[in-house]
Amino acid sequence: MPPIGIASRSTSVKQTATPKLWLMLVGVNQYQDDGLPSLSYSTVDCQGLAEALVDASAQFTQTEVKIYHDFAPQPPSLENIRASLRQITTAAQSIDTILFYFSGHGIVEPNAQQAFLCLADTQKSDLQNTALALQEILLLLGNSGVQNQLVWLDACHSGGMTLRGITKEPLLNATPKMVELLQQRAAKSKGFYALLSCDTNQQSWEFPELGHGVFTYYLMKGLQGEAADSQGLIYVDNLYRYVYHQTLQYIDKSNQQLRLINQQKKTKGETQLFREYPLQTPKRIVEGVGELIVGKRLTQATLGVHRRIGIVVEGLSISKTTLDISKFLGSSGDFALEYLPATKVSADRIKEAIARHLQQPASEVILLYLRGRIEETDAGEWLLLGENIRIKRSWLKQQLRLCTAQQIVILDCPVANTSLQDWVEDLQIDSHQGQCLIAYASPADAPERFAQKFLDTLMAATHTDGLSAAGAIAQLQLSLAGSGFPLYIWLSGTQGIIEILQAKTYTNTPETTTGLDLGVCPYMGLSAFLEEDSQYFYGREALTQQLIHQLRDRSFLAVIGASGSGKSSIVQAGVIPQLRLGKQIPSSEQWWIRSIRPGVNPLEALARRLGGAEGQGSRRETGFKCLFALASSFALY
Repeated sequence: MPPIGIASRSTSVKQTATPKLWLMLVGVNQYQDDGLPSLSYSTVDCQGLAEALVDASAQFTQTEVKIYHDFAPQPPSLENIRASLRQITTAAQSIDTILFYFSGHGIVEPNAQQAFLCLADTQKSDLQNTALALQEILLLLGNSGVQNQLVWLDACHSGGMTLRGITKEPLLNATPKMVELLQQRAAKSKGFYALLSCDTNQQSWEFPELGHGVFTYYLMKGLQGEAADSQGLIYVDNLYRYVYHQTLQYIDKSNQQLRLINQQKKTKGETQLFREYPLQTPKRIVEGVGELIVGKRLTQATLGVHRRIGIVVEGLSISKTTLDISKFLGSSGDFALEYLPATKVSADRIKEAIARHLQQPASEVILLYLRGRIEETDAGEWLLLGENIRIKRSWLKQQLRLCTAQQIVILDCPVANTSLQDWVEDLQIDSHQGQCLIAYASPADAPERFAQKFLDTLMAATHTDGLSAAGAIAQLQLSLAGSGFPLYIWLSGTQGIIEILQAKTYTNTPETTTGLDLGVCPYMGLSAFLEEDSQYFYGREALTQQLIHQLRDRSFLAVIGASGSGKSSIVQAGVIPQLRLGKQIPSSEQWWIRSIRPGVNPLEALARRLGGAEGQGSRRETGFKCLFALASSFALY
């Protein structure tokens, strides 16, 4: 296989010499002419893309790189660029490949209608003598006889607007003229392939959170392996499709997030709103080119380090839905996830885990899903997780303030009162990275409504698009509309998209794993399964249904068996969780259910447990059903 070039399946011509890859990259931030506004990221675009190209071609034998930007030893002047380009096109052999990349201003000379690339010493008043004509570049490449020629340009601005959105004197849009010239050149060569950062009458956008122009950023990511096929090869067509999709998606998600933030600002009466980004769609110009390879991914390890952390705290009776959310976030969401059921861990461990993960310096995204109840006391409001685990709102806010990553905080608090809105308002912090808060109080008759809707939202997201926080909020608002219970939300941060699920292309989808370890042991050993262990209780579904069927028409049911045969487990982890759902026996979710251990004084134990029903006066007066599970031998209804 040649190092870079056309890998045609229809020919079997043997190479007698080693092809060479010539890379020439130019980036200009600062211009001597005040009429050409300075740019922010052209230099780093040039540096980053050069590194990505060199790494992608590391396994190839011959590569020569020439880089010109503001901080390079040789500045991006017209003399330097012209001399270097002539040297490369003269020295290159026919079997070689030349890649020319430019990031900076493009401009059209009004009289001659010629497209020029503006270099550091370009004078807008004398483009013919101080700028580099695109036609000159194409002529040099055409006369070189090199079979593979690639031209990548991030030099576009929209008609009627100024260069890259800077509000100075509007300049003529160079994109139509560039497209015309590139199409003419492509028609004359089967090995010519041009990429432009955007289409006619569009603008190239730069994003501070990316540190690059969005077009070049995704060129880099694609070359780093995200556009590679299953064999690790990076074809230029695959690279283009990857860059096109990712650029379009990033701007769409940015606008979706801005719209939601603007809605919040309007609600507060603010008039200074954020402007959305117009469309940007990268454009390719090619005719008759074969399967052009531009690089190869070295190893899977080069795709980056895991920097997404998730914590799910189950503070109510353990729910299979919550466990499924944890599994999904850990597998499809790429989170290094810790699942903490309050019935299994201590309060100190839960608080320590929350504080530890929120203060991880290397993390980019922290997701915190807390499922519990809001409790009001004289000392303030607490989030109750389990029977004895309480988290104060002020403590949680302090931990969020110490976090330097993007934050996604979800409060799933069934039967909470209106104070849930106070939690959302109080937990808001001024985070440069961005913060998403989502809170909902499911009704008593459907305590898992929010958890199920959130899981449905996760599972409905496509791998190629992922799921942004703004997108998740929009879906939840739609699915919970008309429920009678408000969804409380907050979204901040205009510097970067907050993503719950990252987008995956067909080339960078991770290998399927056989399972996900959430660190929870489902085996009870010699201990009985309790109600909170119901999600791990399998194999006795038929017996569970038989017992529930018996309870429909009988006021007494005894479950009798030898010691260790599983009597307590079937009642506590099988029957009781089904009764609490209220789906098989009408109104069984309202039954008063308690378990007792008779001990040496069974009647006294029963009296104490009945005494625990004090406070249920309204139920006593109207009559209510109760279920007792005697841990030693039988269930009493």
